[in-house]
Amino acid sequence: MQHRPAPRHLELDAGESLFFHSKAGSALISTSGTLLVTGAPRWLGEQVFRDAASLEPGQSHTVADDGWITVTAQHGAAACLVSQPARVSLPQRLAVAAQQWLGRLSGITQAARGRYRSAKPV
Repeated sequence: MQHRPAPRHLELDAGESLFFHSKAGSALISTSGTLLVTGAPRWLGEQVFRDAASLEPGQSHTVADDGWITVTAQHGAAACLVSQPARVSLPQRLAVAAQQWLGRLSGITQAARGRYRSAKPV
């Protein structure tokens, strides 16, 4: 079963900004007011570049990369809903890792059997 963190509700006054770390796949949804979402800084050539998206009420933006983003209320008070992507639970991650490990071990033992079967006795 996947674990989905509870969404966070942010309320900003006019001109107020919030700087926070967000995971890739997070959704920012403007519930009221106009928001400016500025993405994490990235290098483009020899210059630093930051994506920016303006959100009107009811619009959403999906964060492309992990990193620090800035949400700014442009005109009047604004509210935003931040929904994190679902995470796989620890038991599921351990089960997948165990299956991968057993698959590798099986491949190694089959390869070793093939090598020793072809050897002729002395």
